[in-house]
Amino acid sequence: MSITSQATAARRSADDEIESVDKLSRSDQLEYLADLTLELKEIADNLGCATLAGVLVVAYREAIIQSQRR
Repeated sequence: MSITSQATAARRSADDEIESVDKLSRSDQLEYLADLTLELKEIADNLGCATLAGVLVVAYREAIIQSQRR
């Protein structure tokens, strides 16, 4: 599979995932966002990007705080 077709397939998969997330409650969407942010933080850690990882931790915590409001 070429890089272009892999990218197209990944975009299609991401679009499908976004559509299903749109059907969730605000709280569930924020928890999902927190999970994604935590995964990105782990990638940043693995790449040695300490500042980026730190920013993503802050984003993760904010998503959790926001998910608990209302």
